[in-house]
Amino acid sequence: KDWNAAGKLVDGGYEQGMPAPMVDVALFATQMLMSLNYSGPLRELLVSRYYINKTEFATKELAIAIDKLDLNTALGLWDFGKDSWNSYL
Repeated sequence: KDWNAAGKLVDGGYEQGMPAPMVDVALFATQMLMSLNYSGPLRELLVSRYYINKTEFATKELAIAIDKLDLNTALGLWDFGKDSWNSYL
């Protein structure tokens, strides 16, 4: 059984170490589906925190990719982080 080959087929971001799109969507949906009686942070704050977390992940992984001189991973992470930052703004 080649789990690496299976991971590449299931998750487009597998090789670049980025989270699977469906995991991303599930986490976002979990944050947004809350009771009207919820007394925690406002939805806007949750959305902001969601995109900032994605940007932080991309930034940390980008630094690692640059240290390893891994251009393809670095470019993928740059796009991932850029999209997250633009969504935050």
